[in-house]
Order: sequence, then structure tokens, then C-alpha cells
Amino acid sequence: MNGSVLSPTQEKEGAMIFYATKETLERYNLKTPREMSPGIREIGESTLRKEAGKPLYAWGVKLFYFDRRKSLQLVHARTKMTVFLIDIKVAEMKDCGDILAYFLLELYRDDPQMQAALKNFFLSAPIVVYDKLTDRSLIATLNHTQTYFAWDGDRFFDFIRDGILHTKEINREVADYPMKMNIDGNTEYIIPKEYFRTVIMEAFGTPRSTPKQTH
Repeated sequence: MNGSVLSPTQEKEGAMIFYATKETLERYNLKTPREMSPGIREIGESTLRKEAGKPLYAWGVKLFYFDRRKSLQLVHARTKMTVFLIDIKVAEMKDCGDILAYFLLELYRDDPQMQAALKNFFLSAPIVVYDKLTDRSLIATLNHTQTYFAWDGDRFFDFIRDGILHTKEINREVADYPMKMNIDGNTEYIIPKEYFRTVIMEAFGTPRSTPKQTH
């Protein structure tokens, strides 16, 4: 997945929508489609309209600081799967979608079926478009995880060994952090790693073939 400078060809494809907080947009100099030049703006706004109401392709994005380094928390709107990206510089934001994909593939590295489904997921929405985060549920989830799981970043010092921060371990732990969400009108506690797998496999997994009967 690439950062968004949309072309007419890409408009026909799906897009991941990264709904970022106001501070995140400002600190990373990110433009929403409404702030782009004419032509590109129309394509971007068309993409947002097309993807509106599709939580499968929506992520909430929030800037936070760890050891004075700009970092990001991303939460999947459909499943509350959370990924932390540490020390992300402004120039790296064009690759933010690819970095997210890397950590998700790493999380399921021992699950070839899920890896295949994830690749189909990424291929179905190969670009990233940024917009302002207004969804209160996503905002609440981002704030809750930052406070109660990450301790506003202080917990991540526990993942430093020999001067190296082990971000993969952080993301493995947060993927198993129980989250409360509404599913079919019922409030349930879910494990994001398990629920995310269920949703992605249902949408992008390859159905198992039925063995042929022999007579």
C-alpha cells in the first residue's frame, strides 16, 4: 500500500482510509483530499465517498510520543486490531501503509492461510487516503489503548533490550489485549488478533476445496 497521490486509474481501485487526528495531520504535514489541488481533490473525494461506511478498510490513526520520538497508533475500525509504529519520521509517512502491512504479516507469520488472505486484503486496497478522524468510537479506542495498554508510551521501555526496542513484541502483545466492542447488537470482549483473523479470512481467505468423492 502506498501513500496517496491519486491517479484516475487508482480511483477505480479500493483504498485504505487512514482517519487521523488533527494533531497527526498537522505534525506529519498530511493533506486530506479537500486540501489537494483541483483534479486530485475530486478523485480523492470520490474515493472517500466510495469507501464511506466500510470499516473493513478504515483505520484510526493517532500520533503519540515515545522517548521524544514521533510514533503512531493505528486501530482497525472493524475489529479494533491495533498496531504501534515507533519513531516514524515525516518522510516515512508515504510508506505508512507498507509499514502497517509488514507488521500485520509478521504477526501472522506462522499462519500461511492468513498471510495469503492479508495479501489479498492489501491488493484490494493498494493506496492510502488520509482524512480527519471524527468517529467517537475510534477516538475512544485509541485513547483507551494509549492509556491502559501503552501507559502513554512508558510501557514500551520494558521492550528495550541491549538498546534495541522490540516493536514486533509490542504488537504481538497488543494484538492479544482484550477489547470490548459491539457485535451484532451485543457487547462482547474480543481478542483483536483472533477477531481480525476471522474477519479477514471471511472476506479474503481462499475457501477450502471439497475433496472429490470416489465411488
